[in-house]
Parts: sequence; C-alpha cells; structure tokens
Amino acid sequence: MRDKRIKLIYFSMKGSEIKYIELSWKKVFVLASALLVFLFIFVGSIIGLFTNYYHDFQNESLDRVNVTLRTQLQEMKEKVQRVQTKMEELEESDDEERLIAGLDKIDKDMRSVGVGGYDYSFAEELAVFSKDTREEVSDTWSLIDQLERRVKLLTESKVYIEQKYSENLEKWEHTPSIRPVRGGRITDEFGLRPHPILGKVIPHEGIDIAAPIGTPVNAAAAGVVKSAKNTYTVNKGYGKEIRIVHDNGIETRYAHLNNIYVKPGQRVNRWDVIATVGNTGRSTGPHLHYEVIVDRRPVNPVQFFLE
Repeated sequence: MRDKRIKLIYFSMKGSEIKYIELSWKKVFVLASALLVFLFIFVGSIIGLFTNYYHDFQNESLDRVNVTLRTQLQEMKEKVQRVQTKMEELEESDDEERLIAGLDKIDKDMRSVGVGGYDYSFAEELAVFSKDTREEVSDTWSLIDQLERRVKLLTESKVYIEQKYSENLEKWEHTPSIRPVRGGRITDEFGLRPHPILGKVIPHEGIDIAAPIGTPVNAAAAGVVKSAKNTYTVNKGYGKEIRIVHDNGIETRYAHLNNIYVKPGQRVNRWDVIATVGNTGRSTGPHLHYEVIVDRRPVNPVQFFLE
C-alpha cells in the first residue's frame, strides 16, 4: 500500500522562492508527540516554580504572623497576670470581710478553681501555627478562663457577705444595746438587793438609772410597743411604764416615767424618744427602772450595753 505523505510549504530565507518538504504521517505524529511532551514539561515547570514561590511566600507570611501573634499573646499574658495580682488582693480583702461578717474564709484550693481538660473550640484553627504559638494561646486562654471563674466566685461571695451584713444589722437593730438614758447614773444594779421602801432583800429585775425629771428616755432597740401605761397608783408598782417587744424573744421595760410619747402597736427605732424620766409609782426619787427580758426571764441589761 502506498505511504501517504504530507507536503509542508515554507519560504526560503535566502529568497522569495517557495520550497516543499514532504513528511510521512508517522514523522508528523512523532513530532507532534514530542511537542506535546515539551509543552507538558514547560507548563509543569512553570507551575512548579509558581507553587514553590507561593509556598515560600506563604511560609514567610505565616512566620511573620507567628511572631506578631506570639508578641501580642505575651503582652496579653502579662496583662492577665497583673489582673491576677489585683484579684489576689481583692480575695484577701474578701476573706477579711467574711471574718467580720462571721463567715469562714474560702479555701485557697477553691479560689484557684483550676480549669483542666478544657476543650477549646478554636483548636483546629490554630493547627496552622507553630507548636509554641499554640501552647502560648492555650496557656493564655487557661489563665483567662480561670480568672473568669475566680471573678464569679468573688462576686458570689460579695453578695453573700452583703446578705450576712444585712442580717446582722437587722439583728443588732432589734437587740437592746444602748443605755436608754444619756448621762444618767446607775444607782441600783441587777440582782438581789435590800428594797429601799420595803426594807427587805428582794430580786431587782433591772437597773435603776438616776436622772432629772423630764430627761429623754430612748428606745434601746427597734421593736413594737406592747403596752404604754399612763395610769398608776401612788407609791405602788412601776408607775407609768412602757414595754417594747423586739425580735429573738427579747422585751424591754421602761418604768417610773413622767411623760409617755408612744402608744401600743406603734413601731419604734433605736434612739427614738419614747418618754421622759419621772418619779411615778413606788419610787424614792427621779429615775428610770430599765429591764431586759429574754424568753420571759429578766437578765442583766448591762451585758447588752455596747457603750
């Protein structure tokens, strides 16, 4: 079978004459294949060069980012450590406030509130960074997380202390703790004594505070007026008297009064002027007979004085 040939036309460089070259299909296929292989090699080389350049550029950029990130993380870590130092001072102050409020200190191990085994949601995003950078981020985040827990614990402690303070304040407001007469002198104390009128030894269930008639008598604590007696028999009993009920089963009595300024059911506060010193009832001179009764039993009022 006759071999088919391809005729190629080209111009001679030395003149304008046209020349012909005849090539077989086999040679054309070989030349085309060689050209195609060359193109593949050329294009592959170009892509390889660009890929290497891109990787080098990317690595250099990542290194710069790593350096910048580590610098910022170090600064952040130092700030967190300064906040931790301040937190320790606040925790020491909190312990002191708890003692004043009658509460136990919070254990140091409880205050440290360690994190441990925390699964950070951004761990995969940090995979492109260096190991040192990842560890720096992890350490810094652990400090922040721990600090956040300590702040929460401190906040809860402050709220509890305030509640305790309020409870204590309420308790003291309703506990007799002042001398009901300012400037008066205690002439008869609590306990057994010879009665100045009856002439025999009998229990004295309160204290007598001598003061001029008309001297203000103050409520020893907040409470509700149980009774306010304006009528009396001369030389008998307590004369004009007031009884006030406080919290915790405590009651106070103010006797031998002159003028009474309150009425039953009225709520009074500590230091409110409820009456004036008098000389009513069985009395040898102007004074206030003052009693403190706890669970229906009289106790020495002096033990309640804070002044």
